[in-house]
This record gives sequence, structure tokens and C-alpha cells, in this order.
Amino acid sequence: GGGNMGRRQSSGRNRGGGGGGSDWDRGSQMPRENRGRGGGGGRGDGGANDWQRGKAPPPPRPVAGRGGRGGRGGRGGRHNQNNDPFPDDDFDPLVRNANRWVPSKDNSVMAKVEKQVKGLLNKITKEKFDRLAGQLCDIQIKSYDMLTLMIRLVYEKAIGEPHFSDMYANLCYQLSQRVKKSPFIQVIQSDEDPMAEPGAEYNYDEGGSASFRWSNDVSTSDAEILGPFESEDQCIDVALGNDDTDPTQRGEMELTLHRLLIKRGNFIKIMRSGDGKFYMVCFPLSQAEECGQQLSTKIFTSEIECQNDATKMNTFKRSLLNKCEDEFNKQDIYKDWKEEMKEYKKLKATLSESEQKEREEDLEFRRMKIKKQMLGNIRFIGELYKLGMLKEKIMRFCIQSLLKLEEAEGAGYLQFKNVEDDEMDEEDHEALCNLFITIGSTIDNPKAAPYMQAYFQKIHVLGEDKSLSSRSRFAYQDLIDMRSKGWKLRRKVETAKTLEEIRKEAEREERMQQQQSQQNNYGGRGGGGRGRGGGRGGDKGGYRGGRGGGDYRNDNRESGGRRDNRGYDNQYDNRGGGRGSRNDRNDGGGGRGNYGYSPNRGPPPMPSSRMAPPPVAPKILSAPGGRSGGEQFSKEKIEIRAKNMRDEFMNEGRDEKELLLTMDENLGGNEKAGNIIVQLYADKSMDCKAPERKAMIDILVILYKAGKLTKSDIEGPMADMVEFIDSFVVDSPGAIGFLGEMLAPFLDMKVLDIKWLCEKTALLMNKKDQKEVIHKAILEMKKACGDGSARAVFGGPNEVKALEQLLGAGEFQSIAAQCL
Repeated sequence: GGGNMGRRQSSGRNRGGGGGGSDWDRGSQMPRENRGRGGGGGRGDGGANDWQRGKAPPPPRPVAGRGGRGGRGGRGGRHNQNNDPFPDDDFDPLVRNANRWVPSKDNSVMAKVEKQVKGLLNKITKEKFDRLAGQLCDIQIKSYDMLTLMIRLVYEKAIGEPHFSDMYANLCYQLSQRVKKSPFIQVIQSDEDPMAEPGAEYNYDEGGSASFRWSNDVSTSDAEILGPFESEDQCIDVALGNDDTDPTQRGEMELTLHRLLIKRGNFIKIMRSGDGKFYMVCFPLSQAEECGQQLSTKIFTSEIECQNDATKMNTFKRSLLNKCEDEFNKQDIYKDWKEEMKEYKKLKATLSESEQKEREEDLEFRRMKIKKQMLGNIRFIGELYKLGMLKEKIMRFCIQSLLKLEEAEGAGYLQFKNVEDDEMDEEDHEALCNLFITIGSTIDNPKAAPYMQAYFQKIHVLGEDKSLSSRSRFAYQDLIDMRSKGWKLRRKVETAKTLEEIRKEAEREERMQQQQSQQNNYGGRGGGGRGRGGGRGGDKGGYRGGRGGGDYRNDNRESGGRRDNRGYDNQYDNRGGGRGSRNDRNDGGGGRGNYGYSPNRGPPPMPSSRMAPPPVAPKILSAPGGRSGGEQFSKEKIEIRAKNMRDEFMNEGRDEKELLLTMDENLGGNEKAGNIIVQLYADKSMDCKAPERKAMIDILVILYKAGKLTKSDIEGPMADMVEFIDSFVVDSPGAIGFLGEMLAPFLDMKVLDIKWLCEKTALLMNKKDQKEVIHKAILEMKKACGDGSARAVFGGPNEVKALEQLLGAGEFQSIAAQCL
């Protein structure tokens, strides 16, 4: 390296030798900083040179070997003089092997289904639930493995996202309604004795009647097959041992299932190729489990009985029940965790601090994961029970397992006793409380009263058990209080919400704040000054009063006097004029009956040097139900609110009270708000689904009966619909029928009459359209209101005369004969 040993020892920074060193010694003047490439350290002599700024760079010097690592000056490098890519190494270039690994996609059916289901589950929300749930239900389940895969993915998602448990339970309910028949079930004809005991020696009767089994796992993708054969009988002969044939590889051959049978103790599966050849797979029946072939344990005497049992045992609901049972029984996984915790405590003293921390973090992470899965599973099971997916008996089993109770045998009545291992851990207490919170209002019914009494006897004991943690005791006490109050929650449980629900909550809070503001502005209780002088009056004089009369915060502003350090006026006594006489109370004087400021009496005396400012009139907001004052809503804003009002009505169980409150907001001080809403709903009814149209009609009827809409609000938009119905028919062939649905309730309520209908229908140029409008109006009236109402509206003498003038006597009589 560059530099002698003494210099290297004297410089503490040149740890790697003289590669970047200089001729500077401690105590001498520090040389100029060498800014050359690789200077100040580096490997070997790569950084040492005598070059200075302004001079030509020195020629490179060959170096043998690698120097030590330099100081802060950087890395010198190899100083490859010949610029070879790898001067120190000599090896053959890489050669690609024909059998090398390359990434590949799994294009199997199961992989595609799993990817599709996971994608839909990751996107599903309450807002998109209907659309995505429909797509999940449309997936064709072609095998039992595919069914169990779908259940597993949904279940894992549900217990991993407990706040969406109700949504995933609803998804399972919809899937159970769609997947009632399993196309993958195969009935197998057999010659077995159906009366034989299970596990008995195989017995068959060639001349006896056929028996049947079923299987949910029959595949045609076997790797090795026997064949080809010319006939089905040849396949059976080979399977029974009359002919020897070596198996062949199936390869990419496409085969379809031809027949399944069990004969002389052999399972025989016969398949057929596209060219008409037969292929076969067979094995002894005793080796079915070893070969991975599922078969029903029960043997049936009839094919129908076998098919019914197979359908029952392979439905989505049954498979989901099996999954619930398996997951619930996984609570024992805590035993393994507890054993690992005990083992860790024994070895804790022998571990280092870092190892202890790592083990504790790992154990805590696993415990929290198990707890989350257990609580999520309990909540999901409860939501399934509320939808009728699980029976009450199953829920009682879950409750008794958590409470460590079992029914006592031999007693003539229902009686429970504690199990031998009745120790309940913290998670059991929390899971039990969560389960009752979820299903309490459903399972606590008269039929289950004896069970609930026994359960809550132990819950009362647990709520008073001082050995339990305070958290568990209080949870049990809250549970007892909740049951005594009809299972009403003390605090609202936060669940997933749609955007509409969030918007509705925000509007409800806004409405409550507005009502509170209006109450404050319309008047409080009390009149004049703070103290005894004011009465319990309202805001009659324009001042806001409290119990003692008026807002003391405004005393100084109104009196103009100076306040002491307590905020009271020193110059004038604001307690009023005592009780006063009866007349004083009526005219606003200082008595208990004082309502505040009275123009007849005038304000209290003020000092001449400082007059009080005039009282500020309170800002009056428009009343919710009024059509004037307040903010004037534009037509566009009213239309948006009307659409939201329709969606809320459909999604919130058709709540009329909430509808009327929302309508008060939608008026927004616009006199034409009602007309705008009716016009919007009338237009939408021509191009929407039947439930949506029914909801809009019901909304208009409710609003009219409640006085929120007037007759003129209804007549104008309906007249436009009748007059221009021919243009709607071009885009919507059923428009005239939809118009009849809109007209029927208002004709029944006498909001519209036949004279009005005939006048508007006469504006149509086509006589055929006129006849169709009347015909559909009568039919929809009968459907919505009954035959009697239709005859009362269309069958009166004056009505018949008007209709005959419009259509002609013959045409109307023809319609009347059909409909009335």
C-alpha cells in the first residue's frame, strides 16, 4: 500500500492501509484535500496520487491484490487496467437448461373459481351487495369440492370481518336458496344387500332387486384408465376379472361419464370418449376410501330415496352447518396455545432478553388471532341463526358449551349440571356475552323459557363472582340489564353502513340541530333581568329569558351599566321590581309573570351618557313544515332530494314517519316543490322496475293523505303524462299500463275524476291510444283497489256518458263488458 507503517499507525482514519493515505503526520500542517476519484481511502492504492487541480491526471499504476478498506474518502476499486468484465474470474457462461423452471398459471377449474370468488368477496360492500351477491349465486357449482371451497372462502371472510357478519350471513342465505339441487350428485346402482349390517361381509344376490348408493365426488379426470373397449359389457367383464388389461395414461383425452355401478364388490366407473369408445376405472369396494372415492354409508332400496337423501346431505345449508360445527369445535386450539405458554414460562429464565421479547410477541399475536377468529365465528353463527339458517337446538348447544353446562340425565324435568372441566377463560366469557347480544332477542322466547332460566341462573352467579375480572363481571351485569329491558342495547353497536345510511344519519343530525336552533330562537322561559325579577314567560317581548328571566350574559349590553367582577351591573339593580302587582305581571314589569321587554312600559332607565343599543331581533328560521321562508331550494336540489327520499323509503322498511319528516325538508321553501316531486316520479315510473314504481306511487299517496301534496300538485304532472303518453310508448311499450298504475289510486281517492281523465285523453290524436288508456286504467284500478272501486269510479251514469262521448258507445261497452 502507499505510505509506511508508521504513517498508517499515526492516522486513525486509514483503517485499510495506505490505499487512501497521504504524507501528513500528526502535528504537521494538514495537506490539501485530495478530491481525485477514489482519493482519501479506497482499496489498494486506488486513491493515492499527487494530482492537483489544474494539472493533467497522472497515468494509472497497476496494482496487485486488494488493499485494505479506506477511511471516509470512499472506495478505491480494483483499478482494472484492461477493462475486462471479470478479470479475476474465469468461468463458462450460463447455459439455459431445457428443463429450467418457468412461471406458469394454474388454469384448473378450481383455481379459476377460487380467484373469481375471492375477487367478488374483496369487492363486496353493503352498497354493492345485491349486484355482487347475484354474481356469486350465478357461479355454477360443478363439484362438491367447489361447494366446500366457496363455503370456506365466505366463512373465512366473515370471521375475519366481524362488522360485516350480517352481510355475509345474508349472502349465505341467498346462496342456500339458489344452491338447493346439486348437479354433481351421482346415484350408483348396486347389487348389495340393503338389510346387511354396516361393516358386515359383502353379500350380493344376482337375482335380487337392485339397491343404490350415492356419491358427490365422481370425476372423469383419472390419470390412468382401462380401455378402449367396444361395449359396456366388455368393461364390466374386465372389471370382474374375466379379462386382463393394462392401464393406460389418459393424457388430454376428454371423457364423459356413462355409467356407475357396484357389482360383486367392485366399484365400476364407465366413461365414453368422443369417438364412441368406452373406458373404465375399477377397484374393490373395500378400497374406496384409499382410492379417494366418496360413497354414502347407507344403502337404499329405491333410487328416489337415495336421490332425496343425497340432495339433503349436499345442499349449501347442510355443508355450511358442517362448517359451523367444525369451526366452533376449534375452540380447543387454545389448549395448544396454553401448553406452549406454560413451556415458555419454564424456559424463560434460560432465554436472553431479546429471545423472551420475540417469544412473547409471537404468543400474544397468536392469542389475538385465535380470539378474533373465535369471536368472529360466534357472531357469524348468531347472524345465521337470526336468518333461520341454523336451528335453535344448535344455538343451545353453543351456549351450553360456553357456559360449561350439560343436561342432567335421569331427572324428570329439565335440569343442568356443570361439566367436569368447568373452567372458563376470559375469551369464553366474552364470546358468551357477544352471542347473547347477537341472538338474545330471537332465542329468548316462551318456548325456550326453561333453558333461558337455567342459563341466566349461572350468568347471575358469574356476574357476582369476585374471582373473575371486572370486565367480565360488568359484561354479565350489562347482559342481565339488557334482558330485563327487552334486549335493548345500552349503546348502539356500530355496523357497516351503506352510503345512503350514512347520508341519512347526517341529515337526521342536521335536522335535530335545526330543530334545537328553532326552539332556542322561538323562545325560552323567562323575561327580564337575571334573578328573581324575571318570570317564566316566553320570548314575547323579543328577549331570550331563562328561569329567572332573561340571559344574564346580555345584561351589560342591554343596560349599558358597568359590571363588577362577578358580571353584574353595579349601577342598576337587575333583579326587577319585586313581585309586583297583577297588572305589573301582565304588562311586562318585574314580577314572576314578566314575559320580557314590553313596548308599553319602555326599557329600564339608562344613563344619559350611554344609551343601550336597540335589541337585535332573533333570527327566525322557517318551520320544517312550512313552504315559505328559509333557504329556497332549486329544482335540481329538490329532484336530488326526491330521489334520495324514494331510496330511503324502499330501503328503510317503508317508514311513513321518516318519509314525512324527509318531505318537510325537501319542500325547502319552494312553493312548487310538490309539483316537482310528482313530475319527477311520474317520469321515472315510465322507465323503472316494478318495486320502484310501486314505492313512488305509495309515497305520493302517503304525502297527499298527510297534506304534503295538493290536488294541483297531482293534476299538472298527470295531465302531461296522459297527453304525451304516445311518445313514451315508443321507448317503453308498457308505458300505458304504467300510466294506469299511477292514475288508479288518485282516481280512487277522488283526486282525479273521469271528466278530467276524458278531457286529457281526448288530446291524444290516435283513437287506439285513447281506448288503451281507458282500458289499462280500469284494469289497474281493479288490480290495485278491487272490482267494487273500479265499478264505482267508471260505472256511474255521468262517468259512462263521458266515456261514451270519448270512445263511442260501442267501444266503451266492449271495454266495460270485459273489465266491469
